[in-house]
Amino acid sequence: MERIKQKCCRIGFSQRLALRFSVMLAAFILALALTLVFVARYRVRSRKVFELRHTLEKIADIYMGGKLESRLPGTEPVPGFRRPPESGEVPYYILFTVYASAAHGGAAGSALPAAAIVETNDPFLPQLPLTDGSPRRYRIRGFFTDGDLDVLYCAKDYGIYTVQVAMNMDQDGNERRMAGIPMVILWSLVPLLILSYAAAYLITRGTMKPVERMTLSAMHIGSESLDQRLPLTGRGDELDVLAETFNRLFSRLKSDFDRERQFTSDVSHELKTPLAVILGHANLIRRWGKSDPVQLEKSLGMLITEVHSMESVIDNLLELSRLENGRKPAVLAPVRLRQLFSRLVEDTNSWAPEIVFTDKTDMAACVMADRELLYQACTIVVSNSVKFAGPRAHITFETRSGLDMVEIVLADDGPGIAPDVLPHVFERFYRGDAAHNRARGGSGLGLAIVKSIMTAMGGTVRAESPVQDGRSGTAIVFTLPDGSRF
Repeated sequence: MERIKQKCCRIGFSQRLALRFSVMLAAFILALALTLVFVARYRVRSRKVFELRHTLEKIADIYMGGKLESRLPGTEPVPGFRRPPESGEVPYYILFTVYASAAHGGAAGSALPAAAIVETNDPFLPQLPLTDGSPRRYRIRGFFTDGDLDVLYCAKDYGIYTVQVAMNMDQDGNERRMAGIPMVILWSLVPLLILSYAAAYLITRGTMKPVERMTLSAMHIGSESLDQRLPLTGRGDELDVLAETFNRLFSRLKSDFDRERQFTSDVSHELKTPLAVILGHANLIRRWGKSDPVQLEKSLGMLITEVHSMESVIDNLLELSRLENGRKPAVLAPVRLRQLFSRLVEDTNSWAPEIVFTDKTDMAACVMADRELLYQACTIVVSNSVKFAGPRAHITFETRSGLDMVEIVLADDGPGIAPDVLPHVFERFYRGDAAHNRARGGSGLGLAIVKSIMTAMGGTVRAESPVQDGRSGTAIVFTLPDGSRF
């Protein structure tokens, strides 16, 4: 039940992507709209500020441009010879008041004492603090019986007159409209979110259809059906690249599984044969071997031989596993090949004295390798030559220097390897025949171990079977980094 609840509460990828897209779109539109509103309000406010300043200077010019009539000390000042502003000279929406010199002496930004009004188009507008000609917003809640005082104004003292101009912001239609725009935008975001989410979800669902088909196909692919492949859209896009990548992965997995199945079969076959021999001779000993010394000795000898054969298979498998899993790392160092081959010849002559060796190596030949692992690989190759070319085989050592690499060639004069067998000689348990004939001995793991050793040392190995002077033979070629550079 808990798993069902979790599955029901889980949000799909298409839904998450659509939701993120719609939120990002709404955020972008909101930011853009607010920016436009801010720019519009700034431009409108700038125009109002310009009009206020222009009107302020215009009215001041009207009242300060002419000479004043002479007056007695202590009398109220009166307008000069210039006329007061006429209708149309001051925009109807701009309120202005001209105060006499009794207002003079107030500091900018301070409330002035009541002064005589020379001219005004709104007697209800109070005298406001001086701003030295800079626009300022002024608000007083409940100032009027039917509303608030909310104006944008300029007030400046010109010495004889104080001029004050203002715009009523509470009655300004543009201000009211722009003040309501953010709320309109917020309310419009709700249907925008819904529509953008629906559109993005439909698009995402259509886009994710190939992924869903690939997922369903992948769910039906197992170890027994690795030959199946994910479907392609045929458009050559990123989804096709992904599907092709997985298909190549399945191909490699199938090859690995087939190789492991073959390996398991080969191990079973390799161990089954000596076990059958051991079981047979054990039954012979039980039946009459106890009373027949000859049969007893023969059976015991076969038991010991087959046990050694099984031990060799198991040791080789463990060696192969350690090399392939990195549990036996290679310790690389420069190795002089002449010294290594001298040791190899001496050790081989102790158990195969009739083998003839020819050394064609360069005196200064040196490779970067693990000395003991390289010696083990050479020993395996020489052992195979003795098995297949005979106890009087002729084995040649040769080196070839290349660009930063050195090739080591170990060649014999044996029967050679058939062309169809050459590509498989480094496979585990491969002996060149389908029956895995054990007549020549060995477990079929020697060259597989050689390949793993070369891989561990950063080198490569290949097999050649050239025909020279009418005779064929086998050559195993190691390629390793040149050790003389280190």
